[in-house]
Amino acid sequence: MSEADRGPGPALGAEYDLRAPVPSLTAEQLAVRAAILDTDDARDWEVTLCPCGGPGPDTLLSEVDRHGLPARNVVCERCGLVRLSPRWREERYLRFYETEYRSLYNPSALDKPAYARWVADAPATRERAAWVVAAVAMHSKAAKPRIVEIGAGGGWNLAGLPRKWERIGYDVDDAYLAVGREAFGLDMRHGLADVALPALAAADLVLLSHVVEHLPDPSATLRTIAAAMPPDALLLIEVPGIFRIHRTNLDPRSYLQNAHTFTFCAPTLRDACGRAGLVVLEIEETARAACRPRGVIQRGDAHPGLAERIIAYLRRCDYGYRQYRRLGAVPLVGRYLAYGWKCAWFGLL
Repeated sequence: MSEADRGPGPALGAEYDLRAPVPSLTAEQLAVRAAILDTDDARDWEVTLCPCGGPGPDTLLSEVDRHGLPARNVVCERCGLVRLSPRWREERYLRFYETEYRSLYNPSALDKPAYARWVADAPATRERAAWVVAAVAMHSKAAKPRIVEIGAGGGWNLAGLPRKWERIGYDVDDAYLAVGREAFGLDMRHGLADVALPALAAADLVLLSHVVEHLPDPSATLRTIAAAMPPDALLLIEVPGIFRIHRTNLDPRSYLQNAHTFTFCAPTLRDACGRAGLVVLEIEETARAACRPRGVIQRGDAHPGLAERIIAYLRRCDYGYRQYRRLGAVPLVGRYLAYGWKCAWFGLL
């Protein structure tokens, strides 16, 4: 493609251009990245439209992801939903999750059982378990809930829940399924949403933690899951909300991933739930939602100004993160300067 044909560059700047330098990666990550690029095939890609059905236009945010892989993130100017377009087809994503995903996204010197225990003990995982328990206490009457988690990894989320609960996890990584069984004593099963449907019929609670942002058609999958659930069951959804970058790892590029077909905030997650016919009981910018099935299907609203707010927020985070890194490199006092900047700059976002 010639420079004249490229069109406007990414709204977030040159560091988000396809020609930007590759970020620092481990040897394992570099090998996986190289293998992905070497086997790249145009037939694996498809152009996607925004689920809101609006006429657009879209604004280009970034052309690369956190690993330096092609990932064209755009934001819909009508509804504010961020999506990949073009993106891999579903068949390519399935191969990715079965053979490449864990090595690229979770490289660790620990063996898988040790890594699973480390994740289970992490503060974020414990906080997630507390959120699940609180949501059940508020919205469910089940004394000993039967929970089904889809995309359960090694069972680290389920491990932190009360042992009296019946805990079932589905995933496609057989090695991690074995870890969940052996390390945590969980009922771990191979498959994702389509395979889990029979188990959902008797579930009191279904958990989708960092799953919905990976789906090719979130509302369609949520609608299928909801149809399989009892009417009084609870569906808990957690996605990486875009407006909390300043409270986590500060770097916008780390949020832009080739594995994330969509990137949500509270309004756009609510829209996705509405298109699935879910009744949203509560929602916040983490982004987390507690829902019930069998609601009225809604198209989703326009959110004037949301796309502009997302772009402005990402630019502020990007600027703040660059200063944070520069200050951190100052000899002797860098970590103190960086910490002070973090508190001052990111505390205002």
